[in-house]
Amino acid sequence: MKANTSALMRKGYSTGVLSGMTWGLDTVLIGVAMAMAPFVENPVLLIGGTFICSMLHDAFAALWMLIIMGCKGRLKELWPAFKSKDGLFCALGALFGGPLAMTFYMLAIAKGGAALTATVTACYPLLGSAMAMVILKEKVRIRGWLGLLICILGIIYIGYTPAGDTDVNIVGGIMLAALAAIGWATEGVVCGYGMKAGNVDPQMALLIRELTSGIVYILLVAPIMVGGYGNLVTGTSAVFSDTACWLTLFFTALIGMISFFCWYTAIDLIGAAKALCLNVTYSFWAVVFTFIIVGSTLSVNIIVGSILVVAGVAVATLVSRKKK
Repeated sequence: MKANTSALMRKGYSTGVLSGMTWGLDTVLIGVAMAMAPFVENPVLLIGGTFICSMLHDAFAALWMLIIMGCKGRLKELWPAFKSKDGLFCALGALFGGPLAMTFYMLAIAKGGAALTATVTACYPLLGSAMAMVILKEKVRIRGWLGLLICILGIIYIGYTPAGDTDVNIVGGIMLAALAAIGWATEGVVCGYGMKAGNVDPQMALLIRELTSGIVYILLVAPIMVGGYGNLVTGTSAVFSDTACWLTLFFTALIGMISFFCWYTAIDLIGAAKALCLNVTYSFWAVVFTFIIVGSTLSVNIIVGSILVVAGVAVATLVSRKKK
C-alpha cells in the first residue's frame, strides 16, 4: 500500500470504485455479445463459446495495452519487466485470475449450476483479504471485515435463487467454485506483491497480465475446452464473420482493460484488501447497466441486495475522522 497522502488515498478509492463500475459494464456487454448470432447459431460456440469469448476478450485487451504502451514508447520496458522477479509474480497472478479461475468457474456452473457457483465465488474478497493480511502484511480492521461480509451477503441475495434442478452436483460444484474464488483472490494478492517494490507499475503489470492470460488461453485453455485447434479456428472464424459481434467484443475488451488498470492501481495505492472490497461492487453496477442497456426489470432481490452492497462498501471504506 503506497498511498501516504490524502490525495493518493482518494485516488486509490476512486479507481477502486471505477474498477467495479467498468467491470459491471464489461459483464453486461459480454452478455450482449454472446447473445449475437455467432454464439447462438454456430455449433462450436454453442458448446465452447464462453471459453472462446474469454480468449478473445483477453487477447483484445492485450492488443489495447500494446497499442497504449507503444504510443507511450514503453514497449522496450516489457521484456526487462517480464523477466524480473516482480514481473514473474504479475504473470503468475494472471494465470491464477485468468485462465485457471475462469475455467474452474465455468466447470462449476456446468457441475453445480449458476446460482450455486455465483454464491460460492462471491466469497473471493474474504479470501483475498485474508491472504493480503498474511502475504502482504496488510491490516484489516473489524469494520473492514464487517463491511466486506455485508457486501458478500448483498451479492448472494442478488444472485441466488434456489435451484429446482435435481441433477446438479452440489459437492462438485462447491469445490470447483471454491477453486475459482481462490484463483481470483490469489491474483489480487500475487499481483499486489509484484507491484509492491515499485519496479513494476500498474500499467506494465496489466500489460504482462493480459499478454500472459491471452497467450495461455490461445495455446492451451481454449483448444482443450472446445475440443482441439480445429474447433478453436472454426469458432473464432464464426465470431469474426459477424462484424457487430467482434467489434462489440473489441470495445468490451477496452472496458475490461480499463477496469483491470483501475483495479491494479487501487491495489498499488490502498492495498489488495480494500481494492477487492471496492472491485466486488461490480455486481451492483452490472444490475444498473443491465437495467440501462438491456431494459430488464428490477426485482426486490436486486434492489435489496444492491443496497446491501453499497452499505457494505461504505462501512468498510469510509474513513472516520479523529476528534481533536
